[in-house]
Formats: sequence, structure tokens, C-alpha cells
Amino acid sequence: MSGISKALLSATLIVLLNGCTSLTSLYFYPQEVWIQTPANLGLEYEDVWLSAADGTGLHAWWIPAQGSTSHTNQVVLYLHGNAENISSHVRSVAWMPERGIDVLALDYRGFGASEGQAIMPGVLQDIEAAAAWIRQTYPDKELVVLGQSIGAALAVNFVAQAGERYQVQALVLEAPFAGFPDIARSALTGTWLGWIFVPATWLIPSDWDPQDKAAQIRIPTLMMHSKDDQVIPVQQGRKVFQNLAGERCWLDTSGPHIASYNDEYNRLISQKFIAKQSCEALGLTRPQSP
Repeated sequence: MSGISKALLSATLIVLLNGCTSLTSLYFYPQEVWIQTPANLGLEYEDVWLSAADGTGLHAWWIPAQGSTSHTNQVVLYLHGNAENISSHVRSVAWMPERGIDVLALDYRGFGASEGQAIMPGVLQDIEAAAAWIRQTYPDKELVVLGQSIGAALAVNFVAQAGERYQVQALVLEAPFAGFPDIARSALTGTWLGWIFVPATWLIPSDWDPQDKAAQIRIPTLMMHSKDDQVIPVQQGRKVFQNLAGERCWLDTSGPHIASYNDEYNRLISQKFIAKQSCEALGLTRPQSP
């Protein structure tokens, strides 16, 4: 069992034993200390300080397009996974600025230098603050939201909730889970002890389940999920994909959880999708589907 899976299992047991009132201890594992900055990867960047609607102070990294490649008109709002902070996830998008794509990498409340405690729906306010900053600072840029793991689940919720407010043009999702109770059950069934607590997962709130929110997504969406994923099984992503209401394309990948961008082919497909915001632009005979 991976470290992430063990952490999720432990937190699931704790929450079920103490009552299902807090999603924070179940799904978010923040770390304040940065292990690196974009500068360590040879990238120029700026610290961006934001304020959520409830006054929570937030931190993000603005990593503008750089290098000799022509700058594009796209900006990616990057939503990372559930553990550590942007410093341990930034490599997933570090290739984008070098290909002309601007990136705003957000740390949710409680992560890195952001204040507060990560909990739903507060983190959705954080994403809204980041999207508002992009719209105010770069009103003519085409906004694409990219989320990995729980970041993908949050991206679906954010776009479903925001509608056309921030003019999000497209979504890129890697390894979303179908529902909060679903992923808890998945973690529990990986061990004999966990099976005892599976019935209690029906008490976990499902107000923000991505598989339900997906029906409100009408913008083009590229979804990728590794068939080898041991943290969030690919079947979870398929449930979300099948409910998307807009144009959708599926990219089969391989390797560990949220490691698709280790493969240059997946980078190229995503780069093309971000530029065109269309599945037809991927050069496939037809969009792949699970």
C-alpha cells in the first residue's frame, strides 16, 4: 500500500471513529515547509498573495511563460493533490512555462504559506480567489483549469459552481475520484481491518461528489488516468468522465498516481488541448473513451 493510501486509510478510520463532521482530516494532508521553488527548476516566478471571500490569506506562485518559445494566450490555474504543498507538486506543470503557457499554482488554505485549515467548501473559495486574480490581472487570457487527484475533484466542483463567471475555457483532469464516500471505501477495502468500517462510509457527506457535479460541466474536458493507479483506481475517473455534459476526451496513461506528465506524449497532448480547447485538435480519429 502506498504512503498516500496508508494516510487516507488512517484518516478514514479516525474520522469514522469520531464522527464524520470534518472532511479536513480525511482528505487533506497539508505541509507548511517548501522543499523547493520554481527557481530550483530554473524558472522565474513571483509570489502572489490572495484573500478568499471569508478573509483567509492565500499564497500562490505565478510562473509566467518564459524562454525562447513563443508565448501563448493561455493561462493554467493549477490545483495540486491532497498532500504537502505546491513545492512538491510544481514539477507536474514546470514544463508549461517553457512552452509558452503561463501558470498560477495555488496552495489551498492550510498548505504552504496559505493561512487557515483546509476543509470543504472553504477550499472552493480559495480557487475562486485565484480565478478572480487571473481575470483581474490578465483579462484577455484564455483560462484553463488543471487539477490532479483531489485537485481534479475540486476543479470539477469549482467550474460547476462558477459557471461562466470566470470564463473558464477548458478543463484538464488527472485521476479524479468519483465521490468522497467512494474514495474512502476504496481506501478501507485495501485492508482487512478497513472492511469493518465500510458501512460507516455511507455517513460521509457527498455534497461535492465530482461524478454528480460533472453533469454541470459543459466546457471541453481532457481527462487522463493511469490504468496502474493504486491510489485512485481508474474506475473512479471513468465515473466522472461518463457524466461530463460537454465535449470530452479520455487519454489512457500508465505509471503511478498523477505521474502522467513524466511522459512527453502526455505533455504534447495536453499542450495541444490547452492551446485549442478542443478534443478534435488532438489529432485523434475520435476522442478516446474508457
